[in-house]
Amino acid sequence: KASSLLVKLMMSLSKFEEAMSNCRVILSNLGVVFPVNVSLPVGLREMMGMQTMLSNITKDQITSLPPMTNKDKIAAMKFLNMFCMCSIISKPLMLPLLSSRMMKLTFEYGLCADSIVGLATA
Repeated sequence: KASSLLVKLMMSLSKFEEAMSNCRVILSNLGVVFPVNVSLPVGLREMMGMQTMLSNITKDQITSLPPMTNKDKIAAMKFLNMFCMCSIISKPLMLPLLSSRMMKLTFEYGLCADSIVGLATA
């Protein structure tokens, strides 16, 4: 809770780099690692991979996923959501990587409230 509040405070103060840095550390502790920077080719490759992954997925398949129950993965999704909000403003090339990771976690561990962010940015 405290880490989440700290990231939200940084976001409200427009300290997006600090907020993303905190998200990166917390996510790393939860087993989800991200680079500090993403190049255009990496972002494009990730977008193409995500397009391929989602091309044969229907709305019914997504809504029929079981609920996410792993507490670490639910926490990771919350921080990925906040990371997405910061990256839209501060590092938009990071968004495809974040969205892809959110979708992979959703398909592997189930659907949660934050899964919609990954879908919406996919």
